[in-house]
Amino acid sequence: MSLSNDEIRAIRAECERLSVAYAVYIDTRRYAEFAALFGETGILAVGGKLQGQEAIAAAMAQRSDKLRSRHVLTNTLIDVQDAEHASGVTYLTLYRHFGDASLDPGPINSFSPAAVGHYTDAFVLTSDGWRFAKRELSFAFQNMEYFARPATTK
Repeated sequence: MSLSNDEIRAIRAECERLSVAYAVYIDTRRYAEFAALFGETGILAVGGKLQGQEAIAAAMAQRSDKLRSRHVLTNTLIDVQDAEHASGVTYLTLYRHFGDASLDPGPINSFSPAAVGHYTDAFVLTSDGWRFAKRELSFAFQNMEYFARPATTK
């Protein structure tokens, strides 16, 4: 069964929305919503491998309040395989700061990216809608200065 152009566009829009929601939810500490972006057995592979919504939610709960991040996403390309599967790539420019200044709502005077890379995604249609089956991060550039402090210390 082939999909119409409208169906393909709708699937692409849903998958792109997942990618944007990922960035917004993690950066604004909406961790329950973040974990729900993944299927029940979804995999998040960023500096380690987490599988399932519970494991992802538990890991996010360990993120330090002193860690401020902004995930800037560009160059999203979604390929639709069929009515229930899609894959994609999204570029990432990551800004992050660890320290007491992150507790203050004002801006932090740190402007260089912590890293630049891309996510490789597998999407699946579930009973709850489109979800990540797998999201894997690969860095092309990484400024280790921004990763030197533990991000899980409250």
